Amino acid sequence: VLNVVVGAFVATSNQIAADDREAMIKYETERLGRYTERIKGFFKDADVDKSGTLSWEEFRAHLHDPKVKAYFQSLELDVS
Repeated sequence: VLNVVVGAFVATSNQIAADDREAMIKYETERLGRYTERIKGFFKDADVDKSGTLSWEEFRAHLHDPKVKAYFQSLELDVS
């Protein structure tokens, strides 16, 4: 009887661990997607003339925006 209980416990524990892994993978994938969209938005916002390319002047000017600086600081990136 004890072997059956231990076996059921181990099986349940393995299933919970597998579910946790799947949930963690899903969470990290979604987080990466949100981060990617924010970075794309950063470059799109920096493209002031909407040419589809980003000049060094546009990039530099965008980095001087206080909101952009704050965002990069929140990512622990120094843009000074």
